[in-house]
Amino acid sequence: MKLVWLSPHGDVGDEPEPPVRSSRLLIFCNGWGMDETPFRPLAAGSAVDILMLYDYHDLELHCVVARLFSRYSSVSLVAWSLGVWVGQQLFRHWAHRFHTAIAIAGTLCPIHDQLGIPAEMVRGTIAQWSEASRLKFYRRVCQEPLVLETFLQHQPQRTVESQRLELAALQRRVDCEGMETAIYHQVLITEQDRIFPAAHQLAFWQQGRLGLRVRRVQGPHFPFYAWQNWDDLLELAGEEGR
Repeated sequence: MKLVWLSPHGDVGDEPEPPVRSSRLLIFCNGWGMDETPFRPLAAGSAVDILMLYDYHDLELHCVVARLFSRYSSVSLVAWSLGVWVGQQLFRHWAHRFHTAIAIAGTLCPIHDQLGIPAEMVRGTIAQWSEASRLKFYRRVCQEPLVLETFLQHQPQRTVESQRLELAALQRRVDCEGMETAIYHQVLITEQDRIFPAAHQLAFWQQGRLGLRVRRVQGPHFPFYAWQNWDDLLELAGEEGR
């Protein structure tokens, strides 16, 4: 797994010591096949420090989590797509420390024919992954022409093979976890999602749990360009009102 600071900018080693610019920290669990590049437009106008996790060949969190919480007065978690399941695994013992935890376009059964990405789609993606299929995947992720245009101008700087190996590793590791264990306070369901079907997201999250807020938003699987920056996303999700 890799870690990178989007704001302030810089790579992170085993013990991240960023120059703290804000009193608030956002930990972002990215989706499969991604890196920081598509998210730089959001980071530019954000007033919160952002630590991104991605590339889940393994789930070893090479940093001292307690130190992160000690350096900020408020720490929030945002997880997207397969990162929703990853965030659950990494931070289940730290859930009580989050100001808020938001799941976007994902579930805790991420490879599942009724509650996540259909298993056959995952198997086919691994078997057929190539430069051509990657572009088709990005089109499905973004859908809208303007979103796709911006995304392709900031597409992940990952090799095809590294993405394939990451998905294969996730396929071997991923399991299903019930709603009652969820660390998330809020869920954003993407209505036009062609990766995690909205009906599958709804089927999982509408099982219900006291205090969980589920919100349906218009947009594709990659909804992030609907917001100017990370602060707008947190405001939409109602972080300040929690």
